[in-house]
Amino acid sequence: MNVNAAYYSPRVMGTWRDRLESLDDEQREMLLGSSLSQRFAAWPLSISHPAIVGAFYGLLLTIALILPYGMLNDWEISLWSKNTAFMGLSMALGMAIAGQISALMNRIVQRPPIAPPRVLLFSAPFVGFAALIGLWMEILPQFPEIIAWIILILPGPIYVHLSWAPRHRMLTMLEDGINPFNITSKIEVGEREKERELEEAVDALED
Repeated sequence: MNVNAAYYSPRVMGTWRDRLESLDDEQREMLLGSSLSQRFAAWPLSISHPAIVGAFYGLLLTIALILPYGMLNDWEISLWSKNTAFMGLSMALGMAIAGQISALMNRIVQRPPIAPPRVLLFSAPFVGFAALIGLWMEILPQFPEIIAWIILILPGPIYVHLSWAPRHRMLTMLEDGINPFNITSKIEVGEREKERELEEAVDALED
């Protein structure tokens, strides 16, 4: 009997971390990804769902924009808090919905994770943030503010869609006892169990 196949049997209890040792280095690297993906992989799978990761990115943007929003609202507490709360909830909800759509699409397409360009993930939010501040302080030439918002927001949904949603699906499969690199292994194990039970029944009759 194939030891690796048996290791993914639902009867063998354990988390996806316990089953990583049955994979080769290339497969482990694909599952864990870069340092950013490894941080999310350290979370429980129920908390690291793509929708929650997307909402978390929206929350981080909201925190970064609290003071600039105060400046934009002339530091008027009531208006500042109301607009910041509306902006934060809107971004978190929108990115959570985008993350959920990415998760559903990936279940259908079942493609492997793709690493987005690091310059996009780590530089674009700062560029968008600086552009927004420049527009609000009127130190930059005027251009549509929506462009700055897109540059600020887009890296999060791109990362979730291309990288984290596929990884979360594969980690969930591993947690459920399914080899994400060989989705037929669970079926094959079940068939082997049936064949073994049939052989044991025949042997018992012959005895």
